Amino acid sequence: MSKPSSSVSKLTVSGPPVLKIDIRAHSKPLFRQAVATQFYNEFLRIYTPLSQEGACLATAHAIDQEKDVHSKTNQGSYRSLAASILQRLKKRPASTGIDDVGIDGLWVDPSLKASEDVALEKVWKDAERYVQTVEQLEENGYPVAIPTGTPPRYDPKKECERCTKMFEVSEDLEGVDMHACQYHQMRLRNKLHNGDKIKYFPCCDAPQGSTGCQDGPHVFKDDEFLDLHCRIPFIETPKDCLGGKKPHSVVAMDCEMCYTTGGFELIRISVVDKLGKVIMDELIKPRHPVLDMNSRFSGITSLENAKLNLEQARDKFLELVNRDTIVVGQSLENDFKVLRLIHTKVIDTAMLYPHPQAYLNYRYSLQKLAKMHLSINIQESETGHDSFEDAKTCLDLVRIKMEKDAAT
Repeated sequence: MSKPSSSVSKLTVSGPPVLKIDIRAHSKPLFRQAVATQFYNEFLRIYTPLSQEGACLATAHAIDQEKDVHSKTNQGSYRSLAASILQRLKKRPASTGIDDVGIDGLWVDPSLKASEDVALEKVWKDAERYVQTVEQLEENGYPVAIPTGTPPRYDPKKECERCTKMFEVSEDLEGVDMHACQYHQMRLRNKLHNGDKIKYFPCCDAPQGSTGCQDGPHVFKDDEFLDLHCRIPFIETPKDCLGGKKPHSVVAMDCEMCYTTGGFELIRISVVDKLGKVIMDELIKPRHPVLDMNSRFSGITSLENAKLNLEQARDKFLELVNRDTIVVGQSLENDFKVLRLIHTKVIDTAMLYPHPQAYLNYRYSLQKLAKMHLSINIQESETGHDSFEDAKTCLDLVRIKMEKDAAT
């Protein structure tokens, strides 16, 4: 099952959906388009109370619903499943609010949610025993203590994160600097060619050693904790929430980062509670000029609406959690680095479901874990990852693990 791939805050397109033609599809494009349009008409009716947000959601969910039907069927069964879902959508009442949305198969009747929430509360009571140890976090690159030592001497020469060439960091870039790096967007993968296993770049199908298919400015990311601390200090999660508020016992977090002339910086933080309800979503103003927004992965194309700087966003997060709050997420070491936050109550789904070759630093991606354990497809949108989808998927992965363990 495919999860809807866009949160409301990111949606801008409305109107009847236009499907892209897929030559690998088992059903004819005109028929698929007709199905998507019928789904759109029903979603538009359901989401009418949500005004413009509803109109945008109707478009996105019509596309998601059709994609979900296509992924579950073949040419012979496509029409039947599409018709069944359309009938259920026709019977569905108008939305009561932004939490009352979702494609068929994921949507839950609000009247049933209350009892589900009670059941989820019981499940999460056992979460403490799944928290990774401080030693495990440290082994996986998490900051676990305020860095100490002699501040390193600043070196303007850095290794480019993409092409690995050395370059000199500068706030003032000329036109030629914006095309100095040639790189491949995707990492090397293996494939069979004439019976032999070869490495290639899936972004352009070029072999290992080929010239990059993209160009842009050189970028860097500091990983040394002391370097990061000297630039922007780390702090520890306090004993009490800021503002005297009651802390959440469990949250899931996902951050989006971009490359700037100052390195790797936070540009979005999204947080949901243990029931999957959004409790924070903020765009962040980076300290330095942006070189690459990482839109292909982050889905963020503009920071025009960013109102908070890093410290303000971190303080807002610390109004929700204290040092005893369990933070769930996938490979959160980079998230805590850019937040400059020491927090050691973590359930990292990459460690919860270790790769068989974890000793070689291999990890399953969140996309792979979702497919393996939840039978859903995520991160398929052409507009980048959805932070809320990622955070909620991590919650579901932990919940499924706890439920299975409880049943054995």
